[in-house]
Amino acid sequence: MSWPRPPPCRPPPCRTAWWSCWRGAAPAILRVGAPGQLGSLHWAPLDLAAPGPGEVALRIEAAGLNFRDLMWAQGLLPEEALLPGFAGPGLGMECAGIVTALGDGAPFRIGDAVFGVAPRALASHAVTRAEALAPRPAALDAASAATVPVAFLTAVHALEELARIEPGETVLVHGGAGAVGLAALQVALAAGARVAATAGTPAKRAFLRAAGAALVVDSRDPGFADALRAAWGGQGAGEGCVDVVLNSLAGDAMERSLGLLKPFGRFLELGKRDFAENRRVALRPLRRNAIWFAVDVDELPRARPALAARLLRSIAARLADGTFRPLPATEFAPEEAEAAFRLLQSSGHIGKLVLRPPVADAPGAAARPAPLAGAAGGSVVVVGGTAGFGLEAARWLAAQGVRHLALLS
Repeated sequence: MSWPRPPPCRPPPCRTAWWSCWRGAAPAILRVGAPGQLGSLHWAPLDLAAPGPGEVALRIEAAGLNFRDLMWAQGLLPEEALLPGFAGPGLGMECAGIVTALGDGAPFRIGDAVFGVAPRALASHAVTRAEALAPRPAALDAASAATVPVAFLTAVHALEELARIEPGETVLVHGGAGAVGLAALQVALAAGARVAATAGTPAKRAFLRAAGAALVVDSRDPGFADALRAAWGGQGAGEGCVDVVLNSLAGDAMERSLGLLKPFGRFLELGKRDFAENRRVALRPLRRNAIWFAVDVDELPRARPALAARLLRSIAARLADGTFRPLPATEFAPEEAEAAFRLLQSSGHIGKLVLRPPVADAPGAAARPAPLAGAAGGSVVVVGGTAGFGLEAARWLAAQGVRHLALLS
């Protein structure tokens, strides 16, 4: 099954040639020159350290944008707010790419195609922990893979690990047309749950209905809780009708969502605003065995690396067998970084925004003699190259610069 076609959302491309934003083949990283001014986003030289024990160096092919990146670029996130997380201060936290170097004990090979979480991933290269990566399914291109890590880690950790969602349960997903919302929709449907979702525009609500949500309501309408009770029972004052709430709304809307919980319900809080404001919440909706979870998946690879690795590999396996699908993606070239951030700011998209970094050589690559230099300009035939050892050999050849490969089955 494929996603329904989302409405057009991409702004006009930047007319500046990418080499006016970044010249040369050295590694580059996206930086904001003046916090709060998206027009100051630019590609700057990157001084990348060698991977240490258990670490992996990547050449990044595509990176996903997250709301934390926008808040950091706008100067709305203090550095200490990001220090407990794995990605830390800076732009970018998820990507897809090719392994270029390994530290001791890292369970990958040079040339492996991978996806996962990396600090400062809006760059041409990054170094990250091996536990924060998973092998990329062969059918997944880099841009599709870059839509997956944060959204699916959040959805799987929240719904499966914490809420322990069961078949037949009812789930409310706020912000259903966003990346986490669409990943959560897939996780909940795969578990046999019935899903209600909220979205702020008619186009997004139509998309969610086509994607499998049983009920879709307007998140900007204060009456969304009453609409849910009318559709799914629990019509008495304060009576619940939902087993699990995946919440990203703040303030009174969050409290209305909390009031929808059935006995033994689970409330999964993704938002940051109420925590930052130290909001006080009435406990009465939790009195009948309900549970509240605070969810911040950025802490997983740092605090629970084994769990992060297990979840990422489980997600990769379900992408490979078709249980999960990568999210709808809008891609941006390196020179369109500002346009991507402005679209994220306007919430004018469905799914994920993906930025491709400038193509750059790995550190020190120019000084190394290129193996297979004679074959790089010609063609290489790999017999049995569509699976197993042959496919891995073909990937290695591609990483060495061979651009014309014939794979025979």
